Amino acid sequence: MRFFIYKNPKTRTMKKSIRYVFIILLMNIILFSFNNCDDLIDPQKEPKEEDPEEQAIPTDQGTGNMVKEEKESLSEIPRDLTLVTMEDAENTSSGSSVSLEKYLPPIKSQGPYGTCTAWGAGYYTRTIMYARENNLTPADLEDKTSQFSPKYLFLAIPDKHKGDNCNGSYPGAAFEVMQKRGIATWDKVPYADLGNCSESITSDWDANAAKYKIESYRTIGNKEFTVETFKSYLAMGRPVQISCELGLNFKDINSEGVFTAANADYTSKPESHGYHAMALIGYDDERGPNGAFLIVNSWGKDWGDNGLAWIDYELFIDKFCYAAYVIESDKGGLAEDMIDQNVVNPNLRVEGQDLISIRFTDEVDPEGSSSLSRLLTYNVFNKGEETINASEDWNIVYYYYNAYNPSDDYGVIIYDYYTDDVGDTYKGQNGDFDNVDVEMNTYGQFNWWNYVDVPSGYSVAKAVYDDGYDYDFEFSYEMPELTGEHYFVLMADGFNDLDEQYEQNNYIFLTGKNKEPLTLKNGLVQDDLTAKSQLEKEPRHYGALEGYQPNTYSLQELNALIKYQKRSGELEEKAREFLKKRKNKSGKKPAKRVVPAKLPRIM
Repeated sequence: MRFFIYKNPKTRTMKKSIRYVFIILLMNIILFSFNNCDDLIDPQKEPKEEDPEEQAIPTDQGTGNMVKEEKESLSEIPRDLTLVTMEDAENTSSGSSVSLEKYLPPIKSQGPYGTCTAWGAGYYTRTIMYARENNLTPADLEDKTSQFSPKYLFLAIPDKHKGDNCNGSYPGAAFEVMQKRGIATWDKVPYADLGNCSESITSDWDANAAKYKIESYRTIGNKEFTVETFKSYLAMGRPVQISCELGLNFKDINSEGVFTAANADYTSKPESHGYHAMALIGYDDERGPNGAFLIVNSWGKDWGDNGLAWIDYELFIDKFCYAAYVIESDKGGLAEDMIDQNVVNPNLRVEGQDLISIRFTDEVDPEGSSSLSRLLTYNVFNKGEETINASEDWNIVYYYYNAYNPSDDYGVIIYDYYTDDVGDTYKGQNGDFDNVDVEMNTYGQFNWWNYVDVPSGYSVAKAVYDDGYDYDFEFSYEMPELTGEHYFVLMADGFNDLDEQYEQNNYIFLTGKNKEPLTLKNGLVQDDLTAKSQLEKEPRHYGALEGYQPNTYSLQELNALIKYQKRSGELEEKAREFLKKRKNKSGKKPAKRVVPAKLPRIM
C-alpha cells in the first residue's frame, strides 16, 4: 500500500522542524549513553578530565573515612608539640577571626567516590600549605601546577589501608604517602577516569610527586582538643585536616548560616550519615551564638556556601570533629638533621666548644636488687678546641619520652651536673646531691654533681682522672614503672647551656629493632634486648634513627620541649614525684662510678 501525502509548504516546514528536533533528541540520548558507559571509553584517547567543580549532587557525593582503623591508630601518630613548645605561647593572641580562604585552590568535588581523605589531606591541606609558603595568589592557584592531586594520593595509598573500588581510606596512610613518596600536582594527575581506582601509578607521576614531600605529620588530639587549640593553629596560618562524624542533614547545608547543635540531626547511628574528611581553614568568634569554624568540603560549589560551611564551636568540639591533623611541609628539615661524618667524628677538632655523645648502653644490672635494676654506661667527649669549664654549669641528661606523646609522658632518669657551685676549692670533686647542703635545681630521679673541667680532646670520664687512660661512667639506677612505647636518649648539654659548634651530635638514642621505640610493661623491656651485646648495637645518633622512622620527633622539637618543661617547672615537679617513690622502696642506693673504658665509640 502506498501513502500519498499532500505537500503543503507550511506542513513541509513543520515536518522538517519535527524531524530536526527528533534528530537532536536522538543525538543527545546517544551522547548521554556514551558518556555513562565505561566500556565505550577509548583507552588510547587522552583522558577527558571531569569537571568536579561543576558537579552539584550532594546526595551522591562520597565520604570515605575508614573510621575504625583511624581511631585505633591515632595513638601511633606523634602528638604535635607546636603549642607546647612555643616560648611565647602564653602571650600568643589568635584574634577574633582568621581565614585562609585566599590560599584555597578552586573548590571541586570528589564525586561519588570514597576519596575524601585524599581531598582533605592532599588537595586542600597540602595545597594551602604550599600556597602560603610560596606566597601564591588566588590567580596563581587557578593554575593546576599549583594544585595537588587527590587521585595520585588515593592511588598511592597501600591497598591494606583503603577499601575496594574507591571505597574509603585511612588518613594516617595518606600522610605517610606524602612524607615518603610525595604528592603529584593536578596537571600531572587530573582527577579523571577513576573507574574502580585500580589504575597503576606511573614513574612520571612519582617523579613529580617526589618534589612535593612533607616533612612530618602530627595529630592534635583524639577528642582532647579545645576551641583555642584549633584557633591557634589557624592563627599561625596552618590548615587542619579534620575527620568528622556528619549529621543526617549535613548534606543539606546550602547557605552561609551556622550549623549548630540546634539544627544538626544526629538522631541515627553515625553509619547512616557517614564519616568524612575535610579541611578546617578559619574561624570567627562573632558567627552564630557561640562563634564558628570555617570548613571547606569536596562536594562542589553548589553545596554549602560555595563549597564552604560554618560549624558552631560547641558542636564542632562535642560531636562533629573526632580527629585532627597538621602537616609540616618539607623545608629541608630531613636533610638538616642527618649527621655527616665530620659532625660525629670525635677525632676531628672544630672551633669553640662541641660536646658529642660517644658511648652509651643500658642493660639489666646483674647485681641489682629487683627486676627493674639497670646499669647505664655512658660518656661524652669534647671535640671542640676550647676547654669546657665547670663554671659554665652544663649537664648530661638521660631522658625518656613516650614515642607518640612526649609532652605528657616523659622524665629525666639521670641528671649529671657539671658546676663549680659545690665542692671545695679544688677540681675533680664529685658526689651525690644528697650530700649537698645548698639549694640546687635537680631534675632526675638520680642526680650527681661534678667539679670537673673538660679539655679539648678529652672524654668527660677521662677528665676526672687525667692519668693518660680513658674511662667511662657507670650508673646503677631503677627503671621507672613505664608502660607503652618509649625512646631513651642520652643528651650532652641537655638544656643547651653551652654555645656549641654542633647540636645534632649531643644525642644518642636507645631503640628497639629497626630503630622502633622500646616497648615496656611496668618498667620491663619487652623487646628481648636486655643483653648488653645486643643493646650496644642499638644506640644511634638522630640521623640514623630518622632514616628508619622519618616521622619521629626532630631534635628541634625535643630540644624545645625539654627547654619548655624546664622553664615551666614541670621537670622539677617530675623529680619530686620520683624522689617520693624512691623513698618508699628499698634496695641498693644508686651510684655513679668511673670505670675503664669498655665501650667502642659510636660513629
